[in-house]
Amino acid sequence: MKKFIPFWFWDVTVTEKKLAALHSSGYHLSAFSPLSGMFTFEEGEKNDVIYRICRLKNCGGEAPKGVSANGWISVCGSRNFYIAYNPDTETKNVPSYKFWQTVNRVSILVIMFIFCYFLGYLSGFGGSAVEGGRFVLENPGFVSAAAAEIILLILIICSWKANKNLSKKSADLGLKGFVKTIPQENFIYSKEEEKQMLKSGQMIKRNPLGWFYAPDKAEKMVEEMARKGWKFYRFDEMGVTFYFIKSEPCNIKFVVDYQGEASDDYYLQGKDDGWKLEFTSMMRTMCFVVWSKEYSEEEECPEFYTDGATMLKRAQRMAFTLGIPMLFFAVIAAVFIVILGIKDPEMVWIVPIYLLVIIEFVFFSSKTIGFYLRMRKKHNQNK
Repeated sequence: MKKFIPFWFWDVTVTEKKLAALHSSGYHLSAFSPLSGMFTFEEGEKNDVIYRICRLKNCGGEAPKGVSANGWISVCGSRNFYIAYNPDTETKNVPSYKFWQTVNRVSILVIMFIFCYFLGYLSGFGGSAVEGGRFVLENPGFVSAAAAEIILLILIICSWKANKNLSKKSADLGLKGFVKTIPQENFIYSKEEEKQMLKSGQMIKRNPLGWFYAPDKAEKMVEEMARKGWKFYRFDEMGVTFYFIKSEPCNIKFVVDYQGEASDDYYLQGKDDGWKLEFTSMMRTMCFVVWSKEYSEEEECPEFYTDGATMLKRAQRMAFTLGIPMLFFAVIAAVFIVILGIKDPEMVWIVPIYLLVIIEFVFFSSKTIGFYLRMRKKHNQNK
């Protein structure tokens, strides 16, 4: 049996309830097309389950091991989506809804923007009424705009309801051990012990300026420190300071990953592959995530991404979302200084402030673009 569910993604919790209801009626989901919204079912036993539709890059329709360990059974999916069900309908170990919340909130903002546009369009008819408003009512532009406003208002209400449903859902897959940005288990020593270690020289700190704009250099620094007998311990909560402790020389692979959308499934997949989570920035969208893995001399150096094209895309994403915009703002600031100097010479006192901003933007932009160029060169050499 096939069933078409239009706009299945609008409120994914409603779609999941429909799948669960069909499952309890003896129709088990077997295939799913996220693009067309077509769901295929096969006849099976009538039992109660709960469903989850998740997005996870390059998952191939399979749930991560961490999700499966909590009783979830993969059913089907696509390259970037997987659908799983759980026979335990009371489970609180539910995969994250963060991706769908992000999609929902962006949709609300876009719809609100369009709504305000049409509202402004309608207000333009305020002084155009003729003979008791006859002209307004007969104007096709007004009628179309008013109809669009009603539809948009319905969409806003539906989106708000969907957001409320998503907010009720909780995710508890073992990822609540964060102290803001660092997993709780990474704090091996107490604050007093750390102070004593810093005084005795058993622990040192490093503060590379803007390291996350050139992550490959930060990775190399940590790996070289480990080989010299200084093992990475942790970051500070802002991710600015590196803490190292004195140890035997060892091999550590350090990875700084720039994510477009960091969901709980992404973290679980990394942990399932044996990587240790070191840091994640406070924002889950367009955020930096740092991983590490220790390996012996006999083992090959592990790779977080085995595909060189994926690593290049990470660098490209950074260049386009951080490097180029900062360079653009630096040019805008420079143009503003010139215009300001021509129009109002008395405002010359503000020039040094803008110059500092320009220097800062150009410096960090060059680091990010430089990182992309190095990754592109490395990728071309490995072809």
